Amino acid sequence: MALKVSIGLSTQRDPILAAKEAAQKAKDNFPKDKTDLAIVFSSCDLSSESLLKVINMSCKSTHLIGSSGLGIISNQGILRHGVIVMLLGLEENIHLASACVKYIKEKSALACGEELGENLLTNFRNIRRDLSLVFSDGLIPANTELVTGIQRRLGMGMPLLGASASDNLTFDKTYIYFKDEVLDNAAAGLLWGGKLNFGFGIKHGWRPLGKPHRITKSEGNTATEIDGKPATLLYEDYFGKKISELKKELKRISIFYPIGIKLEEEKEFLLRNIHSLNQDNSITFQGNIPENSQIRLMIGTKETCLNAASEAAQEAKKGLRDHQCKFVLVFDSASRYILLGRHANKELEIIKDTFGQNTPIIGVYTYGEQAPLRGISYLGKSYFHNQTINILAVGG
Repeated sequence: MALKVSIGLSTQRDPILAAKEAAQKAKDNFPKDKTDLAIVFSSCDLSSESLLKVINMSCKSTHLIGSSGLGIISNQGILRHGVIVMLLGLEENIHLASACVKYIKEKSALACGEELGENLLTNFRNIRRDLSLVFSDGLIPANTELVTGIQRRLGMGMPLLGASASDNLTFDKTYIYFKDEVLDNAAAGLLWGGKLNFGFGIKHGWRPLGKPHRITKSEGNTATEIDGKPATLLYEDYFGKKISELKKELKRISIFYPIGIKLEEEKEFLLRNIHSLNQDNSITFQGNIPENSQIRLMIGTKETCLNAASEAAQEAKKGLRDHQCKFVLVFDSASRYILLGRHANKELEIIKDTFGQNTPIIGVYTYGEQAPLRGISYLGKSYFHNQTINILAVGG
């Protein structure tokens, strides 16, 4: 049996009506009574258990997973309000497991990652593992440790892709969907196996500025010293402004001028947005920034972002065994949406041009992405990213 795919979309304001419409549209073109997997993305205003319960009752999915987002991505365009449902009927030789962990902030994120990985493996003994998808609360400060914990259990040789949920840039609360639960402070994952035909690509498009620098003192996601000096001096010197002035422009500076971490084994820089410029002259980033790491100040433009989207799409297509794509899953940074503005739809058009105008596409805007630094000849390790576009293409 070939892989079956169908997508339904709704922009209704009421969660129940939206769920009914999206689920029905997906079912209308789905040849089975029961689905193996439902992936659900919605705007935060629709995040409710009634949304998921209606979708579950209608679609009878064995597994349901997803998240909230600043916007949702589909063949029909990018929407700031709505819900999208993708139903999958798997081939007989493809295996799937799902699990979740809760209360991450009260525990160790590393231990929660290990727990999630172990739970995914429970019914996966003696089955080849191909790919893991992870959705996490976008406001968890230790998403890097969560990824590390998952990989400790699932193995470093298998790619882990995923998204950190987002909201409407209020940074108040983001949501993860698992079965019929709407969760924050949580993560949910899928484990695929059985020779799944897929390819993925991840790029950002930011370029290094000026000379290299060194993180000389840091802990977790906070850098205290850069080049032996207070960390904020890096930005104060570059912009010629005091920290009080920089704070007023923090969103723009964080998006256009993030930090890039140089990893010895990788060609691409690992980006880190600024979360806050602190009174003690330290900088808190959206992701860990290891002590003694070499960094560069980075800059991005609309043109370089769109070029990166094209590169990621081509990389994902090359990974497919026969280049025939059944559906595309997109995790796109909310920072890219802000930078591109009215040109954000051009990323979607690039994806459609690469995989075909009628290929089903589903995606969400994120506060962070999980993936290796490259899709072709990847080195096995996955990272927590900022400002990337992460494209997964799955074939039949």
